[in-house]
Amino acid sequence: MLDIRDIEGKVVFSTPINKGCKRKYTLMQEDYISLVFSVEEPIYFRLGDSIYDGDFEVVDLIIPKYNEATAGYDYEARFDAYYWKWKNKKFFYAPEYGTREASWKLTANLSTHANIILRNLKHLGYTYKGKAFEFVIDSSVQDSSKFINYDNLNIIDALTRMAEEWGCEWWVTDNIIHFGRCEYGDPVDFILNENVEQMNRSDSKQTYATRIYAFGSQRNIPKNYRPVDSSITVNGIVQKRLMLPADTPYIDAFDKMRTEEAVEEIVIFDEVYPKRINKITEVESKESSVKNEETGVQENIWTYLIKDRSFNFQEKYILQGEELRLTFQSGRLNGMDFAVSFKKGSFELVRNEDYGRLLPDNILKPNVGDEFILYGYDTSFVSDSLLPDAELELKKKALEYAEKKKIDPSTYECSMMFDYMENKGNHRTFEVGDRVRLINKAYFKDSRVSRIIGYEYPLDIPYDSPNYIVGETISYSHIGELKDEVKDLVYKERIYQGSQS
Repeated sequence: MLDIRDIEGKVVFSTPINKGCKRKYTLMQEDYISLVFSVEEPIYFRLGDSIYDGDFEVVDLIIPKYNEATAGYDYEARFDAYYWKWKNKKFFYAPEYGTREASWKLTANLSTHANIILRNLKHLGYTYKGKAFEFVIDSSVQDSSKFINYDNLNIIDALTRMAEEWGCEWWVTDNIIHFGRCEYGDPVDFILNENVEQMNRSDSKQTYATRIYAFGSQRNIPKNYRPVDSSITVNGIVQKRLMLPADTPYIDAFDKMRTEEAVEEIVIFDEVYPKRINKITEVESKESSVKNEETGVQENIWTYLIKDRSFNFQEKYILQGEELRLTFQSGRLNGMDFAVSFKKGSFELVRNEDYGRLLPDNILKPNVGDEFILYGYDTSFVSDSLLPDAELELKKKALEYAEKKKIDPSTYECSMMFDYMENKGNHRTFEVGDRVRLINKAYFKDSRVSRIIGYEYPLDIPYDSPNYIVGETISYSHIGELKDEVKDLVYKERIYQGSQS
């Protein structure tokens, strides 16, 4: 019998593992056990009721179906993995300070974004069997700085947004949140008609591309950069963006590609632009008192001016029509973005409420040694190399992106043979991330090495023809309503559906 317990550990109900009970897991999308049973009187389960020592919990209300034939109640009760309850909690920037602003922006590396996940979990009192949650970023993920607008997201969707931005996957084992690519071990052969009963192919919603037109950010791009006819246009407005080096008009996934083989895509890497990392050498602060017009209460505010003595900036460097801004790369304001005004060799931070409260203040403030990146100015005044270096960085990212996009995004559902999985009593099991070699002449001339990204099997007899989903790419799935902004991009008089990476 399987016990279902409440938060206090009291048994609410016990059931055998009946036929129809199942275990299902799809990377970044679902992780649950479904229990099937019938009772004479309804049972009122509550959120937090759990099975298997708390590893699976009720995170959505369980509603039975009335069975007219038996005058009883039929249940298909879903118990999600312990971490899936995070979908019921909003993602706040600074929960420990009592702020409840769920819409905020952050430009920072993945470590900084992920640390905010941990702060939210700590504030909620969530642990795994008493262990605080941690995160691990795989070496395959470049921990570069990226911008994310968190608009009323739950914690699970926030994890997914991070994975989207850094082109990776997330998964949880025990108390560890992983960012990277979920793939392990030497490939095991999945052969149609030998150990695979059926192998069905499903087309992915993700695009397949072999020719990449890559653009960077609009930041720090001088007005005289590249001819107008080579610019990118969004909704009829010409945008000056960083471009690939002049000798590299696009990136092909294969050498000597014929025109007919080129599947084109435009990609914008907004985090790539000419930049210089500065370090604060001096901080000047001023405290003043102002009257809050809404409450009538006098409030203290702080003004901060920062300086980098090695950075001889001048007002004439500021691009015409551009706002001078900076993004912190370390310190208490790490990842935060502020408008600045340039005053006699110093940059005065313009306070904003983008992060749940008016900042900077006397706690979250700049300090000597903090690093920052300035934008809204012509970098050619500072160095002739910043612009060409950024073009080479864009080329490197485009090459990496092209390697990913040339891979067939289809997935393959493999229904395994009973005898193979039963294995004379030594039952075989496979996990998400296990590498496999697909062999099916209808789909592959030779074979294809990939990995398992999902599975489903009956809970009563796990080796009874389980299904494994095999593929290279994951479709990012959001629980809440999150609408992707799709832009039509015009490049050299041709219209593309743009994407960002």
